Amino acid sequence: MASSITDVYSMFDTSVVSDALDKHDIDGVITGLPPAAPDQTTVGRAHTMRFELVDDPGERTNFPYAMLNELREDRVLVIDGVGPDISCWGGNASRLADNAGVAGMVIDGGHRDIPEIREGSFPVFARQATPKSGQRRLAVEEVGEPLDIDGVTVNPDDLIVADATGVVVVPAEKAAEVAETAEATLREELLVERKIEHGATVADLQGDDHEF
Repeated sequence: MASSITDVYSMFDTSVVSDALDKHDIDGVITGLPPAAPDQTTVGRAHTMRFELVDDPGERTNFPYAMLNELREDRVLVIDGVGPDISCWGGNASRLADNAGVAGMVIDGGHRDIPEIREGSFPVFARQATPKSGQRRLAVEEVGEPLDIDGVTVNPDDLIVADATGVVVVPAEKAAEVAETAEATLREELLVERKIEHGATVADLQGDDHEF
């Protein structure tokens, strides 16, 4: 059985994918969105959502259920428009997402309940932690539309690869080509590792165009 494109990308860390993107002149790297726990990783196609702050905080909005009703199996939910000082995600949301088979969460904004998220298995990447709730402060404005996060465009169905080093976005239409390049990049990286393990020095390696 042929592997799915997400299975292929699950073989790579973000550094390998970033190097592959460089070879295709694509800037898909988002920094400053660390995982809630250092060992968390996620790979999947993006399901995008944009929030806005409400003009009159205190009234009930469509959040959180407009968000929770968009949990999709094997997808990475990518959220923009929250702001770093307000949380749109916490421990119970992670439990619901895990039960729904969601691949992971990437938030350009705040999240909370860090100890609970770390105890669980659901990966969450966000700008920073804050205890301030988004309920009655946030509203879901758009679902399934392109987002711009730190100058990187995230379209629905783009491939998301995230780990402790960063978040990488691979345009859907380039996913197969970039995967082939990433496979070659990984082979080269493993070759360099073996050379170093067997005693290679800087002088031995510097004649080749290796990534470090």
